[in-house]
Amino acid sequence: MKNLNIACIIEAGAVRFGAQAALGLADSDSRRGGRSEEYSYEALLAASSRLAGAFREAGLQPDDRVALLSESRPRWGVAFFAALRAGGIALPLDVRQTVPELQRILSDARPRLLLVASGQEALAHDLLAAGIGPVMVLSLEPDDIDAPWPSMDSLTPGPDRACALRGADDAAVLTYTSGTTGNSKGVVTTHGNLDFQVRAIRSVMQNDEHCSSVSILPLSHLFEVTAGFLGILYGGGRICYCNSLLPAEVIDAMRGRRVTCMVVVPLFLELIKAAIRNEVARQSGIRRRLFTLLTSASALLPMSARRRLFARIHSRFGHALQYFVCGGAPLAPATERFFARIGLPVYQGYGLAETSPIISTNGPVAARAGSVGRPLPGVEIRISTKDGGEILTRGPHVMRGYFGDEILTRSLIDRDGWLHTGDLGYLDRNGFLHVSGRKKNVIVLGSGKKVQPEELEAVLFDHPDFQEGCVIGVPAVRGIQKGFEEVCAIVVASDAAIRRSAGSAANLELALRRVLDDRALALSPCKRPTRFILRNEPLPRTSTRKVRRPSLLVSLQRGPVHS
Repeated sequence: MKNLNIACIIEAGAVRFGAQAALGLADSDSRRGGRSEEYSYEALLAASSRLAGAFREAGLQPDDRVALLSESRPRWGVAFFAALRAGGIALPLDVRQTVPELQRILSDARPRLLLVASGQEALAHDLLAAGIGPVMVLSLEPDDIDAPWPSMDSLTPGPDRACALRGADDAAVLTYTSGTTGNSKGVVTTHGNLDFQVRAIRSVMQNDEHCSSVSILPLSHLFEVTAGFLGILYGGGRICYCNSLLPAEVIDAMRGRRVTCMVVVPLFLELIKAAIRNEVARQSGIRRRLFTLLTSASALLPMSARRRLFARIHSRFGHALQYFVCGGAPLAPATERFFARIGLPVYQGYGLAETSPIISTNGPVAARAGSVGRPLPGVEIRISTKDGGEILTRGPHVMRGYFGDEILTRSLIDRDGWLHTGDLGYLDRNGFLHVSGRKKNVIVLGSGKKVQPEELEAVLFDHPDFQEGCVIGVPAVRGIQKGFEEVCAIVVASDAAIRRSAGSAANLELALRRVLDDRALALSPCKRPTRFILRNEPLPRTSTRKVRRPSLLVSLQRGPVHS
């Protein structure tokens, strides 16, 4: 059997690229953390091989889960590859989630090891106190750093440091996505899935050893693991981690590392666009008018000419940036046009955690504005003739299934292997995919984070002051989120709450807001409602008592509401 262990790409990288830089930290992160983390391909192989042997010596068995509670950084990469080299399954955790959310995930996944970064020690203590089952806890930090648990570096490495033999159907990564019943679903991504993804990304994006990227997205998301981590390393590129979304710090890192490409979400592009426009607004009237004129005229020019025309902007990024890869949420057409006009194409892609995750993407060879690209080579896409044109997909990118839930898996993947995405769209005559809407209720924020309404409703509305409640996504009307969806909670007050308000609508609204805000503390910050609507009549429902969410959206557009 051919060894498809995705961790073997580091062995190939050490042979081909040797002392070339692989992983590093941005200067701003090094200053905050007090030390630098830099790994060449050779050093990354040596560190992950040693740690893999130590994991085996500590009792890690094939398919045991290794949980990573850390921000994105080079030592995360060492631990990730070590877990896979030892035959384990990597379980990346989102450090922004709450204790109850993480407790549910860990109780389901039952990891053998939990690796904790110094900044997440308090969160780890709370999780252990809440009870997550028997688990060996290790510090992700070097052994000369004080920590409540032994450093992973202090483990005794065993004699066997070889990369474990793994096949196409063997699990590599376990990530959790929100479920329709309020419970998280564990998505099992295999070594075969990841092997397919990195090869397909390489063929479409043409990244190689000259590629340099600054990583700003969390490695708890499969999009960053494949496109921003494994895909870059597979081609021999360099990754610099910058745990900041402040445009000035990110741009400094991009310039310092002479970045050639970046994997981003739409919200980041909106921040960069706003920073550029703010700088232009500070210029003289003549310069502002000239910028407007040039951005209009540049549409007629080839990309190379646009780069020369806006050389001053490109110098801010280090003069090497070629393109952005964008996914996770829909990108505003105006933003896509803005970056294209200044010589920075944005290649949109599309996928799901269940498709490991990329289904289609634009790239340097073939791109069409407004689309999410052509299917990756080897991926099949079919548009269903039912349900308004649902996007179906089949191929080596489709997950093995949901962890421990064969029934749920079969509800998503039919007997012919077609995965039903729940999204609506169409293929144009040139084979580019266009996403036109969603069959499911998921709310997609500007950051790319996906929020399942039912998950929030189970937490928010279980209170005697609420007769009923509903969560929907509505277009934000102000701020940097304008144009993206925001979380909106619609509530109907109970009779008891109305009586206590003594007929004052203001008092009633204030009291319900306080209850809602208090209950929202159990949710991650991104999931907490940013809009509140008090409804004076029952929620519209179907004959089976399901809330008619489209009807609610229409009613919000028509009439005044308390918000």
